Amino acid sequence: MKYSEVSLVALFLVLIAIGGLGIYQIHFKPVMPIEPYEGALGTPWRLLVVVYEFFVVSTTGLYIVASLDEVFGIKQLKPIVKEGLIFALVTIIVGLMTIGLEIEKVDRCYFALVGHTNPGSMMFWMIMFYVIYVIFLITTIWFYFRDDLLNQAKEKGLKGFVGKILSLKFLGGPFERSNKNTDKEYAKAIGFITVVAAVIAHSNLGGLFAVNYLPFWHGALLPVYFIPAAIACGAALTIIVTTLTDWIKGKEIVNERYEALQMLRFILGFSLIIAAFFTAWKLIIKAYPTSGWFSNEAVKVFLTGSFAFNFWFFEVLIGLLIPLLLVITPAGRSAKGLLISALLTVIGVFYLRFDLVLGGQVLKLISGATAKVSVHPFEIMAAVGFLSLAVFLYYVLYKLLPMEG
Repeated sequence: MKYSEVSLVALFLVLIAIGGLGIYQIHFKPVMPIEPYEGALGTPWRLLVVVYEFFVVSTTGLYIVASLDEVFGIKQLKPIVKEGLIFALVTIIVGLMTIGLEIEKVDRCYFALVGHTNPGSMMFWMIMFYVIYVIFLITTIWFYFRDDLLNQAKEKGLKGFVGKILSLKFLGGPFERSNKNTDKEYAKAIGFITVVAAVIAHSNLGGLFAVNYLPFWHGALLPVYFIPAAIACGAALTIIVTTLTDWIKGKEIVNERYEALQMLRFILGFSLIIAAFFTAWKLIIKAYPTSGWFSNEAVKVFLTGSFAFNFWFFEVLIGLLIPLLLVITPAGRSAKGLLISALLTVIGVFYLRFDLVLGGQVLKLISGATAKVSVHPFEIMAAVGFLSLAVFLYYVLYKLLPMEG
């Protein structure tokens, strides 16, 4: 590895360690002289729920974008499918780790699936569909990579060992060879189930908010609104990982890779337009005089209240308007311009989730009172650790898997 690469790996390992310390101090007696963390004070859903939301919106969008080639046959996207599939796997794994370690009693998290299930709960179905999604996602990736893994198994060293293990070649018999066309057909068929599970799981997450009594969350359109935002985030993240990977490797983005980025540019622009319409109508309906006092007050939190700067600057300007202007102008055709629009979109999506989760809890419907919104230092440490872990895992998998086959 190059010196700069070693430095980056060391930096991410340090950030992951800081995140681990933050999680430890959330659940145990703090070793730092900071006020102890208590999840029930002020707002019960806090920063780590935001990070979880960001990861699951990312994995959903990443897989939807990857499936456009893998399942639906848009061949222009083929050069970037592997990046999308692997980052989708990384984001869902780290996302589930985030929400699993966020709950107060981590040792009881299996109750949702085993001993204390509640089929009448939106959260139960969200968990079930994400579990189904993970199972089918891993299966899809295995079939998609299988032929390349068998070729990699012929190499010496660590990569060859990884190829033998992940291709299951060591089992012998039918696992020692593959039919590339058959494997791709399996990947396509299973991938269709995977994309359906991803959409249902993520819209179900929207439903978890939509059925809540809090006025900013409540509404039938929220589960649908989650999907275009996911596609925008997925297209943006695919652009980021594809562009940065090529630049770090010193490769020029040309030919098929360039055409794939242009298709992603179209997907990003279209999804941003749809997301902008949903955002506008959500605010108009909530702010309309006949929608009621509570809805009006909930929207004021974002239009003129404590979350106004987040909404107007990060969500609207940074996350929607500037990226949209970039992708529809000639500047968006260049790799640098497209990367900037993608980075701004991801920042906007993160703040969209931050504002939705925390800003939605500001107004309490029953009393009309407002809740205090604060972010604890331990949460920030943990959030940085989880985000760093996602980048580090992608780096490791990119190094070990046949990404260029």
